[in-house]
Amino acid sequence: MEDKFKKTEATLYNYKSLAVKIKNIEIDIDDLENDITVKAISYDEKSSPTNAFNSVVENEVVKREETIKQQIDVLKSKLKYNQNLKIKIDGALEQLTTDEYKLVDLRYFGRDKRTWISVGQELGFDKDYCTKIRNKIINKLSTLIYP
Repeated sequence: MEDKFKKTEATLYNYKSLAVKIKNIEIDIDDLENDITVKAISYDEKSSPTNAFNSVVENEVVKREETIKQQIDVLKSKLKYNQNLKIKIDGALEQLTTDEYKLVDLRYFGRDKRTWISVGQELGFDKDYCTKIRNKIINKLSTLIYP
C-alpha cells in the first residue's frame, strides 16, 4: 500500500511534464518514420564470390529498416502507456472535490513544491488537516489510477 501511495505521489509530481513527454515521443516517432539516411558503403574485402542477388547497400538498408521498426515499436508502446496514464489521472482528478483538487494543484502541480503550511494558508486550513486530507486524496487517486 505504501508503494502505491508513493507511486501515486510521484505520478502527480510528474503530471505536468506528461504532456511534454507525450509530444516528444510523437516527435521521435515521426523523425524515425521519416528517416531516409543510409550508411556509407564499406569496401571490405570479400572472401569469395557468391550467387546472392543482394548487395552491401541492400543488406544495410534492410538491417536499418528492421532496427528503426523496433525503435518505433518501443516508442509507440511508451506513447500508449503515457497517453493512458494521462487519461487515468485526468479521470481520477475529476472525482475530487473542489478543495481536494485545489490541494493537489497547489502541492503537486506547481513549479516549486510548496510546504504544507503554505498550502494550508492558501486553502484556509492548518498544516495537520492538509496532511490528513492529503492521505485520503492520495489513497483515493491511487485506487483509481492503479487499480
